[in-house]
Amino acid sequence: MKRIFLSLAILLAAQIGFAQEEVAIEQNINQRINELEIYSGWNVHLIHHEADSGYRVAIITEDDLAARAYNVQLCNVKDQTLTILENTQLPRGTVVEIEGPMTFGQINLLNRAMVEADYVVASAASVPEDLTNLNLSKHSSFHVRHYHIPNPDNSPSMEIWDHAQLTIDTISGEGNVMINVYEGDFQYSTNILRGKINLCEHENTSDWPYKQRDWRVIKTKEVDGELVTTDRKKVWNDALVLGVGIGLQHGNTPTNPNSPFLQYNTVYVNIGFTTYFKLGNRWGLRTGLQWNENRKSLCHQVKYENDELIVVDGQGDYQRNRLYNLYMGIPVSLDYYLGKRQTESFSLDLYCGRLLGETLVTSKDPTKPFGLVLFPGTKDHLDNIFNPWKLEVGLSFSTHHLGIIHGIRVFTNLLPEYKPGVTTDKFRSVGVEIKL
Repeated sequence: MKRIFLSLAILLAAQIGFAQEEVAIEQNINQRINELEIYSGWNVHLIHHEADSGYRVAIITEDDLAARAYNVQLCNVKDQTLTILENTQLPRGTVVEIEGPMTFGQINLLNRAMVEADYVVASAASVPEDLTNLNLSKHSSFHVRHYHIPNPDNSPSMEIWDHAQLTIDTISGEGNVMINVYEGDFQYSTNILRGKINLCEHENTSDWPYKQRDWRVIKTKEVDGELVTTDRKKVWNDALVLGVGIGLQHGNTPTNPNSPFLQYNTVYVNIGFTTYFKLGNRWGLRTGLQWNENRKSLCHQVKYENDELIVVDGQGDYQRNRLYNLYMGIPVSLDYYLGKRQTESFSLDLYCGRLLGETLVTSKDPTKPFGLVLFPGTKDHLDNIFNPWKLEVGLSFSTHHLGIIHGIRVFTNLLPEYKPGVTTDKFRSVGVEIKL
């Protein structure tokens, strides 16, 4: 047994004797640095020194790699930007230390960069407002033990991309943080920030790079002398989305074939702006303001006389007629999203509109176009022909996989199309709209 212990002791002493000592290959940067850019291959440690005006940059490696480390071009400095170049000569994960005031206006971690810091001070006011103050590219990692925002003027914006990870143990100070996460990860442990963290999570889709999935507001408030953190989802997405739809309506056939309201079809055009409210994991509500125009191609030659439409005998000059009406109203849509990525949805919608105008267009030249854009001929502004109100109900399916086509909608008008007394027919129609 004594021989075994003696052998182990000799082996341990030999290992200690052959252990490599760490060496630091240093260089000093005696100027202000406002932007930090880090490439991959290193394990970068940011060490904050408040009083220092310059920076010490060092490769920490073993003694037998010191000669190779001396020949490595570690960094360059240009226009107050310090760039740590990619490691292509030393073992991956070799430690690099950067000592100095960690008050950068912008920090960029390139693909697969690995960084940890003891203390970082936000300095967003030192760079243009349109720049992202902290940007983590694909598969990069940044662990900050303490992140401090000194005042609201330095409120930073952050972006985390494609499996990158930002971990903050403690965040403090006064101001707000805007964090956009694009298939990445953000974690924090302690929040003593007297402001709010806006965390917006996005996901990749097939036809559009990223789609907003979730929005949370994390903020603190003082309760009985202590700061309490609240974390809630933001219900209202305060962005406006432009929507365009084109469709056809069929129906509205009068019982009398000689009626002036006999038509071939109705072209239906919608243009509107909507905003979105998130009601749950799969439910949402949209509402806004919508402009709706209907263009009816009439079968008979008609004229507007004594506040009514009259069919002409057709023995005179050739003419074509169309009826136009314009409504402005409020759409409300209840959406249910499908699938893991929620790129498809079914919607039940209601549209309530008020009539703004109605016109009879008459063309007497068969050689001129009479399409959707060009309206040759004379116009008679009608009065009291169409119902002053419209109440539509529709069912739609939306998707992100059909290019410029974003969905299809089937709808009907619950109210009579024409004003009571104009016609005795109870018109009913069904329309199909393509969403663009």
